[in-house]
Amino acid sequence: MSARLDRRLLTAGMGVTVAQLVTIWADHTPARLPVPVACPRCGHAYSDKAPLCPTAAVVRPLLRRRRHEIPGVLDPLTANQLADLTGKRLSTALPAEVTR
Repeated sequence: MSARLDRRLLTAGMGVTVAQLVTIWADHTPARLPVPVACPRCGHAYSDKAPLCPTAAVVRPLLRRRRHEIPGVLDPLTANQLADLTGKRLSTALPAEVTR
């Protein structure tokens, strides 16, 4: 499967809301450890060179910057999704023996 940008992101374009970014991030980021070998939404195979699927790679910096616009907007995210968003590490880039 060839991973592509999520259609919701393409449709919203520059008008994408913070709530939409949260939903898309949740769909394209592993909810819990151990992480699967591929993105749960688009099937992108995680690797050392590409630890995020194309959609998550676009959404992460946008959501990191805009997460303070709406109090509580990140509440639906799991602990792993929140750590992947706000932390320096990505669960998909951790050693396989830890995450899979």
